[in-house]
Amino acid sequence: MTRVRITQSLLSAWEWSFKKDDGYEDFLRTLNREKKQPTAAMRDGIRFENVLNSVLNGEQIPDDHEWKFPITEMAQELSGSQQQVSIFKDIYVDGQPILLHGVLDYLHAGHIYDCKFSKTYHLNKYLTSPQTPMYLALVPEARDFTYIISDGKWVYRERYPRDIVPPIEIEIREFLTYCKQHELYETLVQKWRM
Repeated sequence: MTRVRITQSLLSAWEWSFKKDDGYEDFLRTLNREKKQPTAAMRDGIRFENVLNSVLNGEQIPDDHEWKFPITEMAQELSGSQQQVSIFKDIYVDGQPILLHGVLDYLHAGHIYDCKFSKTYHLNKYLTSPQTPMYLALVPEARDFTYIISDGKWVYRERYPRDIVPPIEIEIREFLTYCKQHELYETLVQKWRM
């Protein structure tokens, strides 16, 4: 069987296909590996993360910066972390060879951190994100996965210990079944072959 690469963004696009009006079209674009223009929210998130990484790398954030408080708080917590860690891992799901691939925002002493910028945060916003089980599978020695979220003013956290997170194989199995049932499996193999 052909080995295919699975990322959390591919699984997230699939999950969103059931939640958004135009979600299926977005999923098909992701499945076909089509480039898409970043939204305003995506651009804000990239800018926020760039400022945070600059501070983590030793730059000073001006006192009058719009994100001074959350960036300072997050930088203190993430000090000493490895940044943008790209990891691959081979697994099998029902005989199908899979290459898991993820880029961790931050990894530090057995803890995985992912920073999010969201103007509309609510409790447990990332509870069902495939990013959690995917990244815990990629780093088997990690004890937990924590989302550190800022709305630009405050900082929120969602921490998921390994023992409460279902294995990523469950979601991948459902995803592969869906692709086969909806005649998308050949596209998956063609576009995500490794």
